[in-house]
Amino acid sequence: MRKIALGFLLLLILAVPCTMLFSEETEMPVVQPPMVVTTLGQSPGALMFRLVCMRNQIACVQEDLLTVEKLVQLVEGENPPKTLVITTGTSLKGMGAAGIDMNFEVKRVEELIAKAEELGMTIIGAHIEGMARRVDSTDEKSISTVMPKSDLILVIEDSDSDGFFTNFSNENGIPLVKVKESLEIGLALKELFQE
Repeated sequence: MRKIALGFLLLLILAVPCTMLFSEETEMPVVQPPMVVTTLGQSPGALMFRLVCMRNQIACVQEDLLTVEKLVQLVEGENPPKTLVITTGTSLKGMGAAGIDMNFEVKRVEELIAKAEELGMTIIGAHIEGMARRVDSTDEKSISTVMPKSDLILVIEDSDSDGFFTNFSNENGIPLVKVKESLEIGLALKELFQE
């Protein structure tokens, strides 16, 4: 009996504390895997999202320069994605390395959103790199391009430390999921899959 009690105590100590906030005033959209993630701004957010999905055995493909043509190809292929995730926050270095600029990125993502809507996909706008990706006009442009067209907003606490995304969610009637840190995204997604 003592071993069972010690085992249970150890399990409680090792359990990762998870703090999630789900909007209660707005109805959650249907969120299902597989997912495809891209970035508006070529920051590492899409990579972070894919790695969290891998860790949680959630099917997710990362395409940093996802085009409408590639999205259609994925949807028509085996195991088609049902959810499009677009991470926001920009990296001038990342865009420079890809040989693109903000105008290219905005146009690409606006076209993707229109096609995803046409295909009946759920769109998640994500800001998962914290306030460091909310410092300039390019970050602001990435957010203002994606979030109004999203079915769901996903953020970490640091990204919303000033309440911006909470207020945006409330004012626009778009559900918000907020997690303490990026490692908790997988658990939040799994809860959404069960909704």
